[in-house]
Amino acid sequence: MLRALKVGLLIERTNRKNLVAILAVIVVMLGMMFFIKAQEVGQQLDEKKSDFYNGRAALSKFQVKDASEDGDGSDLFKNLTKQNRSIALQIAALTMDNYPMYYEASMHTAELRKEAFAMEDYDKVANLLPTKLENELNYIYFKHLVDSEKQEISDLSQYIPFLLYFFSIAGFGWYIFISFYTSSILLDDFEHTSLMKGYPVRFDQYILSKCIIAFGYVLAFIALIFISALPTLRNGFGDLSEPVRIFLGEPAIVSSISYIGRAVLYMIVISVFVMLLSIILNVLLKNMYLTLFIHFILFFLPILFPRLISMLPFNPFNFMSFNDILSGLPVDLEKSTLITMNQGLLIMIICIVIMLFVIQRFFSTGKIKRA
Repeated sequence: MLRALKVGLLIERTNRKNLVAILAVIVVMLGMMFFIKAQEVGQQLDEKKSDFYNGRAALSKFQVKDASEDGDGSDLFKNLTKQNRSIALQIAALTMDNYPMYYEASMHTAELRKEAFAMEDYDKVANLLPTKLENELNYIYFKHLVDSEKQEISDLSQYIPFLLYFFSIAGFGWYIFISFYTSSILLDDFEHTSLMKGYPVRFDQYILSKCIIAFGYVLAFIALIFISALPTLRNGFGDLSEPVRIFLGEPAIVSSISYIGRAVLYMIVISVFVMLLSIILNVLLKNMYLTLFIHFILFFLPILFPRLISMLPFNPFNFMSFNDILSGLPVDLEKSTLITMNQGLLIMIICIVIMLFVIQRFFSTGKIKRA
């Protein structure tokens, strides 16, 4: 076993795939830094202006009426008018860098929207406003900021906020990256049967050595994410306790470091899941492109056909884009589905155990013909 690991490491050191993967991580991280700066990502003033225009569009669906308390406008019309005034106050507060006022106005807007959900004709404007879950997440987030008397706003050019932004969108790309990386995990060795026969270990032990080596590289890729983000330290470290709104079966607030830790855990488990699936597909299909095709079909089906999430809520591929689950996206589907990443972790771990059993039970006994 140790000899297999030693030989495998020597082979992987000269494998161009690893160098390409390392360069890809560095390029993505540096590219994201430039993208955030060039596109001014995270500028809440622009987001609030968009909210204001959406509010104006919602009001345009009603005939012009008196929105005062004693006026003849409907309750919803009056509520939407108050929302727009509150959003205008948010814009003014951001313009003046008065962040406590901004947080209070944002919380008030969420309260008004919560009242609007139960009002008559709300369905006419529902597509222009946040969903119930999005609004609840916003409410608890801004309430937390108000209660903690926070005086500043997060800056994505700093180290922790930058990492938080990366890990808040990494779920989709991570599965694709690991699929590419592991799609030929055994195929190079299959092309050299003399090398395969030279391993003085059982085939399942050989596969275990490949998994250990690949897993080591995965950990190196994750470490490289943190290292590549170091240039942002020149703008400051950021706040480890910065609150983040997530869905854990119900709306919740966690710290930035907690969210980053969760994301890293999910990425590690997803990597092991994809790695073992690639091994099984390599043995069965003996083709990198077919392996990738199966990976992408299984990954994109729930994304392209969201109804599949409602039909098969515990399909492990529902949880691969973990940021969507943490934002509560399945709850807002046409057929609301309550699934969480805690369930996803359990399901993926069960699948990992099953795949390990399949590899140990069949791949070491010759029941599946190998190249």
